[in-house]
Formats: sequence, C-alpha cells, structure tokens
Amino acid sequence: MWIFTAQDLIKLLMAILVGGIIGFDRELHSKSAGLRTITLITVGATIFTLVSERFTDTATSRVAANIVNGVGFLGAGVILFAEGKLKGLTTASSIWVAAALGMSVGLGQYILSLIATVLVVIVLELFAPLDRWLDSKGHETLTYEITYVDNPGKDEKLEAVFHEHRMVIRTHHPMRQNGLRCDLWEIDGRAGDHLALAEELLADAEVKELRY
Repeated sequence: MWIFTAQDLIKLLMAILVGGIIGFDRELHSKSAGLRTITLITVGATIFTLVSERFTDTATSRVAANIVNGVGFLGAGVILFAEGKLKGLTTASSIWVAAALGMSVGLGQYILSLIATVLVVIVLELFAPLDRWLDSKGHETLTYEITYVDNPGKDEKLEAVFHEHRMVIRTHHPMRQNGLRCDLWEIDGRAGDHLALAEELLADAEVKELRY
C-alpha cells in the first residue's frame, strides 16, 4: 500500500495553480470552459496520473482505462447548448474528477482520496464567487436585433446608449420591416454591461422587440 507523500500534495497544488491560471484567462475572455472547469480537469488528470503509478498489473490498468472512457461519455451527456453558450461543463468535469477519486479509493489510496476531495470542494466552492466576478468582467461579442419605431435620429440615440454602457460597435446593418426599423448591431463589451444595456433597451417605449 502506497503512502501519500509531500510530493503528491505538491503535484495536486500545482495542478490547481496551473489550471487556475489558464481558467482565469479563459474566464476573462468569456469562454465556456472557465476557471473551475479547467482547474477541475487539471486536478482530475493529476489524480489519474498519481493513481496510475499505483497500478501493480496490466489487467488493473485496462479496467482503469475503460472507467476513464466510460465516464467521459457520461460527462458529455450533461453538457447542454443553451442561450448561445455551453452549459454543464463544470458538472461534467466534476463527474470526471469523481471517477478519479473513486478509482483511488478502489486502490486503497485513502489519504490521497480525502486530500484530493478537500481540494476539489475548495475549487468548487471558493472559486465560485471569483468565477461569477470574472463572468461579469469578461468581454464577449453579441449580435443585437432591435426592432424600433422609425423616428429620425433614433439609431444615433441607440448608439449613444451603447457607448454609455462602454460598448464597442463592430458592425451595424440597418433594415426596415413593416414600417419599423429592424437593425442588427454586433457589439463587444463586458458581460455585466450587456445585461444592463438589455434592461435599458427593454425599458425604451420605442423599442418594440429585442433579440441578442
């Protein structure tokens, strides 16, 4: 029976560090796989590697490989595409990490399992507020389809509202439909500013419909 070593702990902490750095960058750019997802993946991969070092025969390693593949399909089943974004990635990576922890328990690596579980819970719980904060700061480009009353200068007023919310206008395609304007704007800005902008547009009596 292998004993949990200081080197094992260093590897797990380093996995959190490198995963956190990459996840932080991805979160700032509003990517689907963000802080917690990337960190859990690096931790899970580290656990699988540590466990694989404890294998004593090829038969056991083949069983372990099948577990990894099977859990991968299970995790993929909880990933959804909704509202223009992938959702469920953190849950899927949690399932993958849980499989690694279960394998380590099966091999009798109880200390490794317990310490890794504590670190995983820290990533899930303590990183969550940071995850939400990064979501609000991350930039993303959205396409707004705004149907509004075709009053003179209204499009310029809308663009002024965009600028008030610190948005950068990438493209603007004006169109007319049934006596109304139905314009498309491609706008870049922070996620939190997009929400505030949408609320102000919906409160505008001249805006009849908003899609983004």
